[in-house]
Amino acid sequence: MMETTASPAAPVFVFPGQGSQYPGMGRDLAACGPVARELAARAETATGLAVWELMHRADAAALADPEVAQVLVFVAGAAHWRAFTERGCRPAAVAGHSLGEYTALLAAGCLDWEQALSLVHTRGKAMARAARRTPGAMAAIVGIPAERLEQMCRQVADRSGQTVVIANHNTHRQLVVSGHAEAVELLIAQARDAGALRARRLPVGGAYHSPLMEPAEREMASALDRVRLRPPRLPLVSSVTGRQVTDIDAYRDVLRGQITAPVRWDRCVAALLEHGARTFIETGPGRVLTGLGRELARQAKHHSAQQALRMPDLWRPARQGTAPPLGGGRPETTPFSTMEARR
Repeated sequence: MMETTASPAAPVFVFPGQGSQYPGMGRDLAACGPVARELAARAETATGLAVWELMHRADAAALADPEVAQVLVFVAGAAHWRAFTERGCRPAAVAGHSLGEYTALLAAGCLDWEQALSLVHTRGKAMARAARRTPGAMAAIVGIPAERLEQMCRQVADRSGQTVVIANHNTHRQLVVSGHAEAVELLIAQARDAGALRARRLPVGGAYHSPLMEPAEREMASALDRVRLRPPRLPLVSSVTGRQVTDIDAYRDVLRGQITAPVRWDRCVAALLEHGARTFIETGPGRVLTGLGRELARQAKHHSAQQALRMPDLWRPARQGTAPPLGGGRPETTPFSTMEARR
């Protein structure tokens, strides 16, 4: 990677997924300026959801609906991305956790606003339908190695005749399992007996990133087939493979299977570090990825969007055009989406 002494490398933007929403999340969008209200209004027209009202007044139960949660998290992530780019900050690379990968696709120029929002809305509705059709559960397990937890999942599945799998590799010690509710409860008990530091059920409405989401995955595959994916204009790392996207046609097949595939956030962060990332900005609501990043990459700096917007020294070098992109070469200047070009 090309290094300079004049300025640090530009930050990477990481976009959070479903689960980052929270009551009153709209209040934190004030730091983004008018763009947040603009994007919410556009999303309301496209989806029929009262996005701005939900961001400010909905309770946790209302926000747990996948259709609502995914649209709100996407809009909030896009608003923060726009807030940074309007200040002149261009990321060195982007990645997104599960749903957040669609915001990363927007930031990388692979999708425009209308395409990304439509896919996110379709994804949320499809996952909500799949969850109603086959109710499931998820649980966070801390302190059990992945190989051991995979073995425990197989044992529980064989014994119960139900599904339970690892859904998220968030860090090397923090994993999430997903599947039928009874199997998840059995896995929680077994993990506690095996000495897990923490094993608790998560307040979610479905068994996301498990085979129980196959009906939703089929719906999303059909929607993706109707959309043109453009090659990324800056480095994009997939949360499914944990590798940089270099072949957009091959990546489409990866994205088709994203809803049932495990999230490999551990590999994602490792790939960004390998390419020279030293500063991570969680470009969206909450601090989930900031916390995970501090565990995965202690040698790097990690900031929530709210923190970073108050720290212009983080991105002033990028505005001046002196910060190198990942992998060396000239600085990236990521064009806006077609929505932004019409402004």
